[in-house]
Amino acid sequence: MSTRRLVTVVGATGAQGGAVVRSLLETDKYKIRALTRDVNSEKAQAIKRLSDNIEMVTCDISKYDDVKRAFQDSWAIYAVTDFWVQPDKPEVELQQGQLMADVAASLQIPYYIWSTLDDSNKLSDGKLNIPYFAHKAQVRDYIEQKYPNLKAIFVELAYYMQNWTGYFKAQKSEDGTVIFALPVDQKTILPLADVDDTGPVIGEILNNPDKFVHQNICICGEEIPFEDLAKVFTKVTGIPAISKTLTEEEFRSILSQKPKFIQDELLDMYKLLEEYSCYGKNKDWTTGKKLMQLNTFEQWLKKSGWKGE
Repeated sequence: MSTRRLVTVVGATGAQGGAVVRSLLETDKYKIRALTRDVNSEKAQAIKRLSDNIEMVTCDISKYDDVKRAFQDSWAIYAVTDFWVQPDKPEVELQQGQLMADVAASLQIPYYIWSTLDDSNKLSDGKLNIPYFAHKAQVRDYIEQKYPNLKAIFVELAYYMQNWTGYFKAQKSEDGTVIFALPVDQKTILPLADVDDTGPVIGEILNNPDKFVHQNICICGEEIPFEDLAKVFTKVTGIPAISKTLTEEEFRSILSQKPKFIQDELLDMYKLLEEYSCYGKNKDWTTGKKLMQLNTFEQWLKKSGWKGE
């Protein structure tokens, strides 16, 4: 077992990190160092129980010494930040991303995978302010400019299909019709990703990492018109559904418990999807699909068994 390479996964209890941990364990090739803010949390303990090849480590990715200790001796690192931990301090995500890159470079980590997004400010010529897009992109630029010798690989996830089950939950009318409601035009093309596909993609990248150094891999199962979401849902589940375009006022009403700056940022995110896609107009969003089959919305519905609840 001493020949197992050590892969460190930041945010191991999160959606992306958890998917990476589970997939890498299935390969039976790696030892996993799973980083989390609290190793005693229920989610962390559930991850720990998956295998004897997991080491759970408490790590505050805002602290240099924590990150250095956690990254030490890693063959590869999967790094991601979570804007929503401190949404009122968006600069923290940028600082964390830069700090992790600094440590990875100083330790000469063989392979460093950064979960990024495209810069909303650049895509929209400064019209849209979405810190969690812009800062992740700025970290990518920082890595490329400051550490050209770091073998960095970049992955970009599209809009999570799982958002419908939690983050922006589908609604139900009194007659049981499932309502997919977003502040976008019916014809808007939505790039969608099953976040669980992150794991297999990272596994494939690590099979031959030198092939992907300095590349951007988009994890996107399909691009689908907003109006077709409800049609596909009904096709799979047999449950009536509609895609509903929300006005700005309706959207803000749904988010009335959130601070106005959060409402503004989310509105800008949907404007980005509507006008530019999360990848921009000219980017090849199929780079992940060229590596392996990624789930479409229809396939995700069948796999998950989700019926709008």
